[in-house]
Amino acid sequence: MSNKVQVLITCDVDPSEEIPEAEKLKSFRKLSVLFRDMNIRATYFFVANTAKLYTNDVWQIHQDGHEIGSHGLTHGIEEEYTTMKEHEQRRYLREATEKLQKFSGRPVRSFRGPRVKTSQLTQSILCELNYLVDASVCSQRIDFISSNFINPGWIFAPRLPYQPHADDAFKRGAQPIWVVPVSALIVPFISSTLYMLGVGFMKRFFDLLLSESRRTGKPIVYLMHPVEFASQTKKVKEKATWQSVKARGFYFRRKLKLRIDEHKRFEFNRALFEYIAAHPDIEFTTMSSYVLSPEFKQSDHYKSINSKRVEI
Repeated sequence: MSNKVQVLITCDVDPSEEIPEAEKLKSFRKLSVLFRDMNIRATYFFVANTAKLYTNDVWQIHQDGHEIGSHGLTHGIEEEYTTMKEHEQRRYLREATEKLQKFSGRPVRSFRGPRVKTSQLTQSILCELNYLVDASVCSQRIDFISSNFINPGWIFAPRLPYQPHADDAFKRGAQPIWVVPVSALIVPFISSTLYMLGVGFMKRFFDLLLSESRRTGKPIVYLMHPVEFASQTKKVKEKATWQSVKARGFYFRRKLKLRIDEHKRFEFNRALFEYIAAHPDIEFTTMSSYVLSPEFKQSDHYKSINSKRVEI
């Protein structure tokens, strides 16, 4: 059995209307080349209604061992999985799944809600649609960069992967789907933190997460967006109103992006990935590959969960 720490690089491929299509493709392919050069397997979460822009890249995504997951149907303000009614969630999730499976040519088994939102209802519907992973939780994260602001569920959610309870998306239960949280220690292990606090901080942050993972078997999950490496040449039409801040974290993320240009953002990520890859006991993998791996199913954590099953 492998003793390697699993590192899951996750990329949310958002619509980003302020970015021209040519720039989106350029930045996406630039990141793909970096992953290929560094032998990184990643999970791309695509928005179903805008995935067709990347149709010519699907073959290469599969060749490089990446996974295509769902990031919802539209990523619009209306697609809020904490508040949407059941019939709306079913329609959005089913349509997104069908479109992405046609786009991918393979089953779609991993999900991350737009603006990292989920609920027990969402997870129940994902189970019906045969999803294996919900990656919409960031356990023990407290910050004001997030569209969730201070999410009480996140604060107390398990740090290790867990099967959620039918009545609470942030507690252990017996739903047949795995929640694989984005890594955090109050501060989230995401690209916005990298741009705000720098490469040196993120290296030390990774060291702390790695130390924890060596003890517990917890995977290390990083969140980023390919369009972060694109030039923004269109004007942003949306004003930074309180509603946009509340719904999207729009204002804060825009300010962070303006601190350093797209070239430096790319180099910051390259430096972080090189540092991670230099550790001989890490392994890059995808969301569904992780939960399906024999190593995970043979781990003490997995065995403990299945021996102390909480009934729905």
